[in-house]
Amino acid sequence: MSTRPRRQAATRKRLVIEISDSDEDATSESKDTDEYRPEQARAVDSAAAATAGVAKRKRWPTARDTAADAPAAKKKRGKKDANVENACPNQSNPETEAAASAPPRSLTQPDGAAASTTTGRSSFWERRKVWNIHELLAETENIQPTAARNIVQLFENENTIPFICRYRRDLVDHLPPDRLRDIRNTYTEIVDLRKKAENIVTQLERENVINEEIRDELMCAKNNEELEFLYAPYKPASKGTLAERAKALGLEDYADRLLYGTAPQVKLSSIVDPSNEALATETLVLNGICNIIIHNISKNTNVLEELRRLQNVHRIVLMCSKTKDSAASKASSGSGSKATKSTAIADRKIDSSKFENYFNFQGDIKTIRPHQMLAINRAEKHKFLSVKMDTNDYLKRDLSRFISEQYMSQGLQYPLRREIFNRALEECITKKLQPLMCRQIRADLKEKAQKAAIDVFAKNLKQLLLISPLKGERILGIDPGFTNGCKLAIISETAVVLDTGVIYPHGARANKRAAEQKLVELLSKHTCQVIALGNGTACRETEFWLTDLFHAGILDSRSIRYSIVNENGASVYSCSDVASKEFPNMDTNERSAVSIARRLNDPLSEYVKIEPRHLGVGMYQHDVSEKTLTESLKDVVSECVSYVGVDLNTASLSVLKHIAGLSEKKAEKIIEYRTAKGPFQSRKDLLSVRTIGEKSFVQCAGFVRIEPLSVGGRLKNPLDCTWVHPESYKVAETILGECDLKLSDIGKASFIARIKEFAASKTKLDRIAKQHKLPMDRLEFLLVALQRELLQDYRADLDKRPLFKQGLTRIEDLSNCEVVTGAVTNVTHFGAFVDIGVERDGLLHKSHMKNCDLSIGDRIVASVVNLDKKGLKFGLRLENMLAETDTSFTFKTE
Repeated sequence: MSTRPRRQAATRKRLVIEISDSDEDATSESKDTDEYRPEQARAVDSAAAATAGVAKRKRWPTARDTAADAPAAKKKRGKKDANVENACPNQSNPETEAAASAPPRSLTQPDGAAASTTTGRSSFWERRKVWNIHELLAETENIQPTAARNIVQLFENENTIPFICRYRRDLVDHLPPDRLRDIRNTYTEIVDLRKKAENIVTQLERENVINEEIRDELMCAKNNEELEFLYAPYKPASKGTLAERAKALGLEDYADRLLYGTAPQVKLSSIVDPSNEALATETLVLNGICNIIIHNISKNTNVLEELRRLQNVHRIVLMCSKTKDSAASKASSGSGSKATKSTAIADRKIDSSKFENYFNFQGDIKTIRPHQMLAINRAEKHKFLSVKMDTNDYLKRDLSRFISEQYMSQGLQYPLRREIFNRALEECITKKLQPLMCRQIRADLKEKAQKAAIDVFAKNLKQLLLISPLKGERILGIDPGFTNGCKLAIISETAVVLDTGVIYPHGARANKRAAEQKLVELLSKHTCQVIALGNGTACRETEFWLTDLFHAGILDSRSIRYSIVNENGASVYSCSDVASKEFPNMDTNERSAVSIARRLNDPLSEYVKIEPRHLGVGMYQHDVSEKTLTESLKDVVSECVSYVGVDLNTASLSVLKHIAGLSEKKAEKIIEYRTAKGPFQSRKDLLSVRTIGEKSFVQCAGFVRIEPLSVGGRLKNPLDCTWVHPESYKVAETILGECDLKLSDIGKASFIARIKEFAASKTKLDRIAKQHKLPMDRLEFLLVALQRELLQDYRADLDKRPLFKQGLTRIEDLSNCEVVTGAVTNVTHFGAFVDIGVERDGLLHKSHMKNCDLSIGDRIVASVVNLDKKGLKFGLRLENMLAETDTSFTFKTE
């Protein structure tokens, strides 16, 4: 999701947006009953409608506020119908005029639900209406109201994102899965916000401290920040705070009289009580009163709104500096305690030079990049950086002026009041408001950065999972290593393990002659011509060794080739229960070699066995919320597995459990059923499986298929092997009847050509859509599904094939401006990493990408820049994208 509006909604500029979805929808929606609205929300909406058009009481009725609010309200609401439930409260009517002519209510009300001398809510809150979920979703995510209403209904009915995007996309304006995931997260936040507001209202009603007006205002809050602003005056303070101690001494009434200027005037000498140590002098009394005033100002809703507005208007700079060497030396030498030693050891594991770009860094909070914020947070966590916010004097001046106008523009004016207010104001800004603003800014920046990091991880994971499989080849997997040697495993065309072994081309136990013989023997024995090399420890050394074998003619460069495979998570898999069940008698080290080989054979089927966060295709993944990251990545895995689809009769538990609508328990029941009763003959047989009901069947049926080979070559219904959902079988049969085609012809060239002719006839399509009461979008998708070849892999459409090599260039052989070819291995916000066939990937910085949007697996032509041979670093500049996907790159080996 892009920058979240809920973090910006508290600014004054943001808060004056129209509440209803559109001028055209406001009247019609007010007539409809919202079936998706929670029961509590309906009651609140009724209350909002009943009070619409009536001028509500303002906490601070000044002439300036009245003059400022009236024109703004007319400008925004003037064209609305007076009967609309959120009509302008300033509209001319007898009740409004009576309210306007009435004298202002006393600012100090000792008791009652309506009494709150610290809220300071502005007239903005009086113009709000209680929202329902789809309205706020449409406004927050900037989508059409109709689509928002449909999305809410689909999510309430537990529809999955893959199902919605493929079979209900007409209801959601054809939104892509990534966008829909963001919208679902926002939907969840809105539902939680409504529950939180209802809980706060219930609590305050139980305490009898709010009236209907304040209740409505709380229910109108559109994000957690607004809700906290409104709840702040009513939130009980800690008993040990200075303000609470002063209130316990009976100083609250005096503080209110000084803050709001009510009669009679306060004299400190009359409050002094020599018998009470806390009130023995005027200084102690004055301090207590100031503490109460500071607390009240810091909880004023108007002040909090203005603080948020000012931080968006003024320039605020985040400043980083390297921590002092003395502090670092203290942390490392210290007192010798275990805690100090462990901290020093933990910090030494991270090289401080990685953060040298931020040792003297300054950046405007509006322009700082997500990866920069994540790096700064990590460096600060490990005591390498000191971070602070630098605000200009204008912000403090504007805030002081605003608060003074809020309180000192009315009431009795006398020297003691001015003196105490000025002192309290200075302390409030320094000790309360500025630290609060800094915390809010850091929290906002952290949230945006974490969201960006999760988005990058999800995008890269999706691209990794959808790399095309390498079918019809035997593959030798190598898990490189030094001490424990290089583990080998050969798999067949169907991923069955044929042979395993260990060789020692490196390290203290190195025996290159024996390693060469063993490698050649395995390749010859099993007629294997493809090698999958893991990219972990000793990868580059092993790659140099293979290059030498090609040079020496020991390996035939005309037939044998190798590919670098992402090894992340292989060791985790080798020790997992899944691996133990698959290979109970195999050594754990050899299991990792099998996993590497299978990742080249079928990436999706192998990667889903591992927790996505272990795959290492993200950015600062250990610095983000583990729960949020895991949920997002599970959604991506489910989306990829569902779109590719699985054979219901051969799919493993690891793959089947990720299908939309299924869970691990349901997948286990499916496997138990086919083990006990034989292969599934049709999709509808799923309904015979225990725990698979109608709802689960609808969600998963379109993503599972019955392949001919799994049922002896004869399908009961060939539509079970297509993307066509069972709910559309009758429509498909009608189309085949119109075209004089048979189900048994599905997938043939003549069948596809005839369907294309039918799809070109708009008259026929309109007739079929009307006959079956089917939206045209769904009918068009059905025709697309019928035009696909039988068993055509979804990943073939993306054409992301693995990169093969036959040699390696050393980084010493590179030179600046040299043109090279390579493949993208990782993508971040600041650029992409590219494997060009040397011992380290090169950084293609965003400034050198020519505004191209790269993804994992893309082939590019680039030129070398900023070559640092000593540091083994180099940069790249994009020259061109390779139009054709060549799977046999040969790099220079001289």
